[in-house]
Amino acid sequence: MTRPVPAQLLDDLVRIRQWSQRAQGGDAPEVDTINVVIGDGANVLVAGIAAALRVDFNARITGAYLIEFDGVTGSVVATIDKASPVVGSAPTFVSIIGSSPPTITSGRYSADETLAGWTVQIARGDVLRFLVSSATAIQRILLALRIRRLEP
Repeated sequence: MTRPVPAQLLDDLVRIRQWSQRAQGGDAPEVDTINVVIGDGANVLVAGIAAALRVDFNARITGAYLIEFDGVTGSVVATIDKASPVVGSAPTFVSIIGSSPPTITSGRYSADETLAGWTVQIARGDVLRFLVSSATAIQRILLALRIRRLEP
């Protein structure tokens, strides 16, 4: 039985082929990942801000993944916020996940490559904030965002 290939995957494959055939020295978008490890592996995750990072390039999010790698089955819901900081003022964070947050339900892995309702554009200088909304049993996760870098 053949499964249809998601349009974003086809688009990524076309881009990768183009990069491999581009002229020497030419800049082109790259597929990359933003990885954030949340938790200490000893205590169950608690709700709240878990991490933040600044993104220094324009990008588009093409997938979101949660991976529990310590062997503990449980549940977790994560939230991702974004802000464009202005010098001299506090950042105003806005959720980018729409109605489908990264979620593991009684398992150890989840993947979302549809990103329905997400704000997928990231601008150079944006700050991403990663939060745990709720968790049971899970002590550490890897939250990974597959991105397409739109500049070197």
